[in-house]
Amino acid sequence: MKKKWLVLGSAIGISSVVMVATGISAMAGTSGYDAYKSALKNTKTVSSVAIQAEAQLQDNGKVLVDASGSAKVNVSAKTASGSADVTADGTKQSLSFYKQAGGAVLKSSASDVFYVKTQNAKEKRSKPKDDASEQQMSQQAETVIDALVGNLKDYVAVNDQTDGSKEISVQLDNSQLPAVVNAIAPIAIKQATKEHKNENRNSGEQAGEFPFQENVIKSAVPQLTQDIKIEKVAVKANINASNYIDHQEADLTVSGKDDSGAAHQVTLHLQADLSGYNSTTPDTIDLTGKNVQQIKRDIGKHHGENG
Repeated sequence: MKKKWLVLGSAIGISSVVMVATGISAMAGTSGYDAYKSALKNTKTVSSVAIQAEAQLQDNGKVLVDASGSAKVNVSAKTASGSADVTADGTKQSLSFYKQAGGAVLKSSASDVFYVKTQNAKEKRSKPKDDASEQQMSQQAETVIDALVGNLKDYVAVNDQTDGSKEISVQLDNSQLPAVVNAIAPIAIKQATKEHKNENRNSGEQAGEFPFQENVIKSAVPQLTQDIKIEKVAVKANINASNYIDHQEADLTVSGKDDSGAAHQVTLHLQADLSGYNSTTPDTIDLTGKNVQQIKRDIGKHHGENG
């Protein structure tokens, strides 16, 4: 449950993986790249933060999914709260969530039921993170990303502001992307398509358990299986004078064909504004007198997460 509430659910979470694998590793100017890495590391140390996020997915110019949401996260206490609005295939859904002592609470605007996932005995007994091991893994990941960056440093733009903040941006077309990204991206997208189909076949057993129609989102996304190519990646980040990232956005354009041979140009836009560093307190919900229903399955694993 620990990773569920920082963004807007699986649609945005999966898209963020694509963004990180392509755009973030492309921030490679010597000064800009180092500045971004420094700010990213500093931002990861905060004890709490407030997030405003938006996402939009288009296919051949038509909006398929439009999502927005907000979250208050206390990393130290492992608590969070927030809400999300998602419109897909003409259907709008709203969701509120709380991660608090003992478990998580979800509520859809379509129901007066508060769905509760309590922390099980295994989760309570889970070992704390090994900070040394986690730091080593982070350093190894950083080394890999640095190696992938290569000569992309020539494409970054860095603007130093008079107030001490920085604006970092980069835009790359297909020919400028590292060969390894161009090779891996089609495989990753095809694999995601395969998992999507498997989830749709197996989703019947969860039907009616929670009134948030995940399949509406999944069904709206075109399933690319042929001639898949990343056309363009654009990433922007604002770093404030305290060396925190307070705004980040990314645009990713992918072309390809589905099983029927129909051509698609899919564009994903993501953006997030961060504030309230080390001073944010998540909201809580008192379930006394509320219509409460227990959720037996692991919500995160249903979304394909392992945490």
